[in-house]
Amino acid sequence: MKKKYLVRLIILALLMCAFLLSSCAPKFNPANPPWDNCYVSIGEHPCDFVLKDQDGNDVRLYDYYGKVIVLDFSTMWCGPCQMAARSIDATIKKYGEENVAYVTIMIENSYGKNPDMRDLQNWAKQNGITLGPVLGGSQDFLATSDFTIVGWPTFFFIDREMVLHSSLIGYSGSLIDQNLIKLLEEPDTGN
Repeated sequence: MKKKYLVRLIILALLMCAFLLSSCAPKFNPANPPWDNCYVSIGEHPCDFVLKDQDGNDVRLYDYYGKVIVLDFSTMWCGPCQMAARSIDATIKKYGEENVAYVTIMIENSYGKNPDMRDLQNWAKQNGITLGPVLGGSQDFLATSDFTIVGWPTFFFIDREMVLHSSLIGYSGSLIDQNLIKLLEEPDTGN
């Protein structure tokens, strides 16, 4: 009898320790991520960046740690980019704002120039984007970030732990869904 009681007591103590350790674990700090290096390669952590959104706010890639991220590189003159933009809010609603971040990085405006705040605001308004940020990028940003873009739009899919999972060139709603479903089915290890 004493042996069963002792075993139960040990199991209870182990469960309490596991609970306390998980709730006291350090939270993710974007300024000091737990990995040493960052690379734009499948299976690696992409480097953090900060860009302004359509409302003038600074947005960091690492702000979305803990969510599955769709990183959409687009231009305003690209027809498939417009098709993708019109599906952003529906995609976020489908999978949940708490689960998915859909981040658009606008590289060029309609004239092939760097987009300004008005361009970003117009893009969001014209395409009904209310749930995802539209960030102002540039060709210079691409050159320094190491993201390789060979066609518009280009998507990168990043898992909850900030690991680059896959990429997609061109717009396909079904392929975006497939990537999101796969990443959302992976166990959440917590932040």
